[in-house]
Amino acid sequence: MHDFPIFDQKPYNKQIVYYSMFSEKAVSRVVSAIEASPNGIATLEMLGSLRLCGRDSLKVALSRLNKTGRIVRLKRGTYSASPMKDAFACAQATYNGYLAFSSALYLHGMVSEMPFTIIVATASTSETKRFGQFEFRAVALGKRAVDFERKGAYVVSTRAKTLFDCLYLPRYSVEREKLEEAWRALSPDEKKEFAGYAKKLAPNRRDIRDFAKH
Repeated sequence: MHDFPIFDQKPYNKQIVYYSMFSEKAVSRVVSAIEASPNGIATLEMLGSLRLCGRDSLKVALSRLNKTGRIVRLKRGTYSASPMKDAFACAQATYNGYLAFSSALYLHGMVSEMPFTIIVATASTSETKRFGQFEFRAVALGKRAVDFERKGAYVVSTRAKTLFDCLYLPRYSVEREKLEEAWRALSPDEKKEFAGYAKKLAPNRRDIRDFAKH
């Protein structure tokens, strides 16, 4: 009597095979949609409106893509192409606020070195997230999270407000000498704007008031 190998006699499941094929197609469509979105950033709502696949399949696809590094999950419901097309836009999409401090100095052309820590000023959120070579940092300014402007695809603190923020919380700024150089580039109206911030938002900070005397 011979011993025969025992084979799995479970029936061939065509539904599983079909689901795997369908999922891979859905995944490819989702990747393409994210990469084609402005700045390579898309939300769950936007992707859902494209009817790339069913809602449940879309969520599964996004989860798989994030785990395998084919996309980046910036926050719940917001995704970026990988690698990121625009780190500043991604940081702003991650937090509700405006680009500030050393990041704003760079975007305004007031310093030449691109920061690898991108800072977003918010009303109440303070936290840090790392995505590859970049670090996104939210800094809560409370009532001082004011006065920003649209600059291309970004929302950035005004030049005068940028200098004020850098002096108010210097750990998120650049060297003092570079701030003094940036100050000299401000227009008379911008310097008046800065003085207004110093008086209203930091009345007890003599160092900020003295800075305006340069």
